[in-house]
Amino acid sequence: DLVVPIVAFRAWRIVDGRLLSPYIPCRWEGAVMHAECYPANRTLLFGRGWLEEPHEPPHRDCQCGIYAYHRPGVQTYYGELDWVEGIVAAWGRIESHRDGLRAQHARVCALARRPGVEAIASDLGVDVVERDELETAAGRYGAPLPPSLVP
Repeated sequence: DLVVPIVAFRAWRIVDGRLLSPYIPCRWEGAVMHAECYPANRTLLFGRGWLEEPHEPPHRDCQCGIYAYHRPGVQTYYGELDWVEGIVAAWGRIESHRDGLRAQHARVCALARRPGVEAIASDLGVDVVERDELETAAGRYGAPLPPSLVP
């Protein structure tokens, strides 16, 4: 069990000046997000990989939770043009995977600088950092998941 939030990296699509999760229609209305296992997610993927019964996310047998990566870097986002990387602090239940994690709760700490991001960061009350400084900047917000907990 960890007693402090961990830092990780993720990306969002930018839609109408707001952050939207890359794969599901989940808008981040504020800097803090609490995971839910949305019924719509099961429908979008025809139920594959999603549990039917209610549960606390993330669940090891489901795909729910707030996704983040252990390291910054360009991921595959199906050709999205308007997206931004950032640093999050994650806490609560954590499902660790080789490349990243799924968390019960997360807070945006910083967004990578790109056109239009300053207004979003200001609305959320978070920092803006240079994209190539994400990993270094993450140390200001906490520590990564210990290597012993990464499969």
